[in-house]
Amino acid sequence: MNELGNALMVHKARRRERRLHLVMASLGLLAGGGFLLIGWYRWTFALSNYGPAVVWRWSAAWLAVGLLLLMIGLIGAAWVFRWNWLAVTTFENGLQIQRRRRVTTIAWSEIQAILVSGVTYGVLGLIWGSRSSLRLEIAGGRRIRFPDTLAGLAQLITTIKRHVYPRLLNEYSQHLRNGQPIAFGPLQVRPEGVAKGQQRLGWSEVASAELKDGKILLETNHRGAPIRVRVNAVPNAEICLQLIQHYANQSNPQNVQPA
Repeated sequence: MNELGNALMVHKARRRERRLHLVMASLGLLAGGGFLLIGWYRWTFALSNYGPAVVWRWSAAWLAVGLLLLMIGLIGAAWVFRWNWLAVTTFENGLQIQRRRRVTTIAWSEIQAILVSGVTYGVLGLIWGSRSSLRLEIAGGRRIRFPDTLAGLAQLITTIKRHVYPRLLNEYSQHLRNGQPIAFGPLQVRPEGVAKGQQRLGWSEVASAELKDGKILLETNHRGAPIRVRVNAVPNAEICLQLIQHYANQSNPQNVQPA
């Protein structure tokens, strides 16, 4: 049995992504190399038969296309080497990340922050795709990032949160009871209220706290400007929102909305 207990699930790079990168690497390297060889041959032929005045006219296009294709092939090869051997295994007590010959073991107790970010692709309200990523901040200052190239990333995020969030919630609650502020990216939850830069709200001033349109939105019960923060900039965003709702509700129970 592994030191982390029994294995739960293995996540690898999606097969479609691996095939796409392999095709990209193969075609790019082969076609790029072929165009460069033709360009070099045309360069030497023009130089030896017509002189340097026509060299670029004979070879420039071939060399330029060859370099472009070669660059595409190298990018594809880099992705193949980066993701082809990646495997993330969840265990009862932590994670194990394997990259070729290197294995990294992370216990649930070592994870200090979870940050999920996403990008949506579209124009004029028409959305044709999105990509998300997961970043973990580990005790000691280490950061580990998982892109959505990883199969089952959403399930991996859910598993990590289920094992890590209860501990972090207890720790943060204890910090606030001891009078210690907690930083959640641009937001700071304090014993007396919440702050973003120079904006400060006491708990009794928070009229509502909710997740809306990809943002944490804190409305006030006076004429002050609300606090808005993109959720993908807030580590442990669900805990942050839960704490704000809990403490604001104690001061203003009739107004504060759940997430």
